[in-house]
Amino acid sequence: MADDKTKRGSPDSKRLNRSEPYEMAYARSERASRGRKAEANDAWRAKPAGARATKAASAAAKSSRAAPAKSSRSASAKSSRSASPAMKRSNEGGSRVAVKRATVRPAPKPPKQEKTTENTAPKTMKEPDAVDLLTDDHLEVSALFKKYEKLMAKEASAEDRQALARTICEMLKTHTAVEEEIFYPAARQAGIDDDMLDEADVEHASAKDLIAQLESSTPDDDHYDAKVKVLGEYIAHHVVEEHTEMFPKCRRAGLDLVALRNEMELRKTMLLPGAAAAEAEPATESESPGILSKITDSLFSKSQG
Repeated sequence: MADDKTKRGSPDSKRLNRSEPYEMAYARSERASRGRKAEANDAWRAKPAGARATKAASAAAKSSRAAPAKSSRSASAKSSRSASPAMKRSNEGGSRVAVKRATVRPAPKPPKQEKTTENTAPKTMKEPDAVDLLTDDHLEVSALFKKYEKLMAKEASAEDRQALARTICEMLKTHTAVEEEIFYPAARQAGIDDDMLDEADVEHASAKDLIAQLESSTPDDDHYDAKVKVLGEYIAHHVVEEHTEMFPKCRRAGLDLVALRNEMELRKTMLLPGAAAAEAEPATESESPGILSKITDSLFSKSQG
């Protein structure tokens, strides 16, 4: 008799009765010839009727045992799908008891600060101070140095370069004088680091030396353009130190920078070129009145009428 351990799908694996010989199962399969099938049928008929009935009964019992198991599994699956989440929780381990959490009240908030112009106005609407004035000067002189570099690249005339260099020198002299006379002394009095202010004074001295050399020379002299460029590098280094170190400390020191700006602006107008001549020259009667005087005169005449 052939071995029963065969591959799936073979005639031997399809037999209901494993005790049946392989030859008989193969003879009753589709691949067997007609002669083999006839021999198998004859052998099957030659067996006693009781053996055939026993085999049929065992096959029916196996099929009946398999059917209820499948139906019970399908029923349980349907019940699990149709069951609600609450029923599932109860089946797993009883219904869950909801625990009520104690509510914690937050701490009372402190009273709000009284709204004023100082604490509600945006930064752009706040009154400008001394630091803003110095920052504007730094931006203006930086733009002038870039303009001079463009003139050098275009190989502009000596007159144009000298005129721009004189404008830069005059602006720097006014700026450094305002800082040394008003801003730096106020910063020292507020407790700003003396070493930092001393370094600023030395940097001013180096810039003044180059300014004096430029004022006493012409663009035709040697190193004129180089001196303007080095002066711009000195000023750029000085500006970076002021904006990153000095100005933040001055804002935190509690200085009245708004009042300091007013004082610096007044001194700046006095140091500008031509300011002394304008003060000394008296106003003539032929000069036309300003727009403000015209408005006040018209209002006064209406009130008199």
